[in-house]
Amino acid sequence: MSDQFAFLKSQPFIRIKNEDAVKAKISSIHAKGTSSLHVISDFDMTMTKFWHNGARSPSTHAVLTRSHRVSDEFRKKTDELYKKYYPMEISTTLSFEEKYKAMEEWWTLAHERITHLKLSRADLHDIVAKTEAPVVFRDGVFDVVKVCHQLDMPFLVFSAGIYDVIKEILEQNSLKLPNVHIVSNRMKFDAQDVCVGFEDPLIHTFNKNESGVHGAPYQAAIESRPNVILMGDSLGDLNMKDGVAHDTSLTIGFLNHDTDTYLQKYLDAFDVVVLDDSPMAFVAEFLRMLK
Repeated sequence: MSDQFAFLKSQPFIRIKNEDAVKAKISSIHAKGTSSLHVISDFDMTMTKFWHNGARSPSTHAVLTRSHRVSDEFRKKTDELYKKYYPMEISTTLSFEEKYKAMEEWWTLAHERITHLKLSRADLHDIVAKTEAPVVFRDGVFDVVKVCHQLDMPFLVFSAGIYDVIKEILEQNSLKLPNVHIVSNRMKFDAQDVCVGFEDPLIHTFNKNESGVHGAPYQAAIESRPNVILMGDSLGDLNMKDGVAHDTSLTIGFLNHDTDTYLQKYLDAFDVVVLDDSPMAFVAEFLRMLK
């Protein structure tokens, strides 16, 4: 058993269904070295915690919803959308096609309402800096990003959230390092720097794939890196590596809630499953062991 696999197995919050397949993937990644590897991570509830002080940690969309800058009416309408569409997102009975359509509707309506707020870039900076409900990073995230930077390894934040909010959060937490790239829903700004809509394509939970990086600086950064470690909290996050050919992909799924309901689905889908909103620090140590 490889040192890296033994290390993963030693973590009490990790579950692995197909041990032989994971061993083979680790061996392949280790053989080609860190210079052939890049990392893709979802943001909301992957880089950030799902729970904080007994309450649900905010997503990037919720950072705006909970801001002093928005009205109670905006919050009410946003909450109505959440109560309607979130059960569809996590449903175990709806088909993929039904979920896909529902997420397109949800994101489109949410973005329309955000556009009506007429937020400026300065507003976004202020909202992130002064929010009473900041996103809370999962333990170990800073270490993972730091190790990737030390290894000159591209780290892609791939999110169905809001690019401009994520960028502000990363910058204000000193995490927007040169190797860190973001693919997410970008706001469109007019000449007065006021948001007037969102750029295409729309990115939601079930249409995330790496083809969205074509033409971006990140594409050039990974051209000689055929191996990937992918991290996400949703089954839809597995698509983040699609659109770009990979030799080996090691997938890590963060199962933050309802373990009894979703564990088997996550074990079937991800190589490694992390239970109960646990830390990400093991990923940093795993990367160090590949050197």
